[in-house]
Amino acid sequence: MPTIEVRFENLNVEAKAFSGSRALPSFVNFNRSLVEGLLNIFHLFPKNKKKLTILEEVSGILKPCRMTLVLGPPSSGKTTLMLALDGKLDPTLKTSGSVTYNGHTMKEFVPQSLAAYIRQHDLHIGEMTIRETLAYSARV
Repeated sequence: MPTIEVRFENLNVEAKAFSGSRALPSFVNFNRSLVEGLLNIFHLFPKNKKKLTILEEVSGILKPCRMTLVLGPPSSGKTTLMLALDGKLDPTLKTSGSVTYNGHTMKEFVPQSLAAYIRQHDLHIGEMTIRETLAYSARV
């Protein structure tokens, strides 16, 4: 079985998004965004989206044959980091920095062939302990 070392250096991810009450999905905000989008095509209305930094200057190494636990409070960028390492980030996000697999860049190496990122929306049985849940997942 091949081993993979993942290195990420100076990883930055930024998004442009609405803030405040404008970020809430509502009928008024939907229609307002629709009209602003049409006016933006003709450069009649400035874009009101603000730059939001999701990850800033993140660096690290994931050693082979080791389990890595990524912990942090909600909205701290854990999922964005994992998606960036897997090469599955939304193309509308602005990214910079480098991610290498055994010294090869993302263009030279296909991480999906040897690694998997499992989404965090799992169904768990509340009555099972952590040990029982992991044993069940290993069997399945």
